[in-house]
Amino acid sequence: MAAQALSLPSAMAQAVSPDTVQLQTITISGNRYSKYAAGSRTQTLDSLLLQRQPGITLAEVLQQRSPLYLKSYGNGMTATVAFRGTTASHTAVLWNGFNIALPTLGLSDFALLPPSANATVHLQHGPSGALHGSGSLGGAVVLENPASFRPLRQVQVQQEAGSFGHRRTAAQGAFSNGRLALSSSFTRTAADNDFRFRNTAVFGQPYETQQNAAFSQTSLAQDLHYKINQDHRVSVRGWYVKTDRQIQPSMGSANTHARQHDENLRLMGEWQGQVARGTTTARVAYFQDRLDFQDDGVLSLSKVHTYQSQLEHERALRPNLLLQVGAEGQLFQANMKEYGGAIQEQRFSVYSWLRYDPLPQLQLSLNLRQAWVKGFNPPLTPTLGANYHIWQTPQHTLTAKANVSRSYRVPTLNDRFWRPGGNPNLQPENGWGYEAGLAHQYERKAVTGKTEATVYRLRVQDWIQWQPATAGYSEPVNLSQVLGHGAELDSRWHYQASEKTALSAGAAYAYTISQQKLPDARAHFINRQLFYVPKHKVAGWAEARFQTWWLSMDAAFTDRRFSDNDNNNWLAAYALANASLGKAFTWRTMEAQLMAHVQNLTNTTYQTMAFRAMPSRSFRLSLSLKWATHP
Repeated sequence: MAAQALSLPSAMAQAVSPDTVQLQTITISGNRYSKYAAGSRTQTLDSLLLQRQPGITLAEVLQQRSPLYLKSYGNGMTATVAFRGTTASHTAVLWNGFNIALPTLGLSDFALLPPSANATVHLQHGPSGALHGSGSLGGAVVLENPASFRPLRQVQVQQEAGSFGHRRTAAQGAFSNGRLALSSSFTRTAADNDFRFRNTAVFGQPYETQQNAAFSQTSLAQDLHYKINQDHRVSVRGWYVKTDRQIQPSMGSANTHARQHDENLRLMGEWQGQVARGTTTARVAYFQDRLDFQDDGVLSLSKVHTYQSQLEHERALRPNLLLQVGAEGQLFQANMKEYGGAIQEQRFSVYSWLRYDPLPQLQLSLNLRQAWVKGFNPPLTPTLGANYHIWQTPQHTLTAKANVSRSYRVPTLNDRFWRPGGNPNLQPENGWGYEAGLAHQYERKAVTGKTEATVYRLRVQDWIQWQPATAGYSEPVNLSQVLGHGAELDSRWHYQASEKTALSAGAAYAYTISQQKLPDARAHFINRQLFYVPKHKVAGWAEARFQTWWLSMDAAFTDRRFSDNDNNNWLAAYALANASLGKAFTWRTMEAQLMAHVQNLTNTTYQTMAFRAMPSRSFRLSLSLKWATHP
């Protein structure tokens, strides 16, 4: 995206009146945010993973295709992702424009997010408060279900089975006649998780069988799009996920038979039309998030209702100048005994995004957002970014990038109202991020590739962290400052030898330093790496396709991670590898795909969280049947 010649999108041209003199424009492609993200590192994940493995969660996708560090409490257990040395609560997750993080926890469990097969997954690295609002101090994950009215009829079913009682059933369908578009997807995944593991918390490190770790998950998604006419469209989307999990106990601890029930319902409606020489979009959404936890001694029930609305207007002021203005409102309603009763909170924000291309080789973006939350004073969050093509030939494009951005995070409901420990006097986190980089694109005959290198610096004031209190429980406090810096390198290549033969490969590397000042034994303040932040993370993948066969592999190396603030204890570095072999069979409009998958190919013993066992080598076999026509 950043390395291409960018200007105003095609929608902008439609917004210009017929008697306007048109200047030369260049088309932008990408999600609704990318055209206003000049200077930022953005990427779109490979959609083949979602199509070949319906029901795969975002946790699994990011583990295989990004250098982000995934913290998991076990296979199918809570999994969180963080950008650039921040925490899970500093990663914004948006679904078709709406933030879906739990208001109680302020984060998203990526094990509870199985995107539908027609979804696209975009990543934006670095602070992006002006674009994505509260919580995006480290980065953002954007899920979108775009409307497509291309005539299509398609039905697909898949059955998968594997080690440790793994089983998955998936079905999806799509229909479009040029005016009405429907898509549905259903998945059910379950596993016994009775794998063998080495108990490193017990003398002699014996092998044991994992107990109390079974889970089941059901997901249902439905999209409906209707084109009223050429200028107006309405969309309705729904996404329901129900997950029942036994909570895997940590090594060396007693099995308290903990269980967790999650139920997430997300509904939204959208209208988009050509109004006032531009494009106006109105969205409304209702979310219901339920989280119930129970073990031998604790029962905690949580239900949160979220109401959200957005109104925005995008207009081309000139052929090379695009402006979008908008407003957003949120209402949270939570009722938990740990809060002492019902809690309600309202949030509002207004934003303005500007894209200006003064020269064909130069793209600029300037974005602003101001939020209002009762009892808090979130800062104004500006973003300024630029792309400049310093070298461009028919085969090569070299682009210099730079971006400076401010972001914020309002304390969560748990941070303020949890009893005991909640602190209503917390200050909102706010941070500045700076980044610069080079992006190179190559295209010649059968070979295409993109390589991008980025360096960044991040500073966060009033970082919120839960710490032990003198009364014997934990409480959140504002740390004075957390500083981070690092570098990222990403390279992806594709070689199309013939119509039926291709080779794709990619690699990504992240160097991350994220530190806070803590006193040592002599009361001298020194910089300490934040816990569970690996200094080095590398991910690589490759796929070869020959006629109806394909072979793919992915591998990742994760450096050691400290498991405490004092940097006295750590988890060892580890490397993981996975492999898949598949073949397609076609007959007229029918297609069958048979795929074998091996996870943890080298049978590595590892932990992403201290004393949380992860599965050994495992196998999966799946069969998919698809029928499709394009009238």
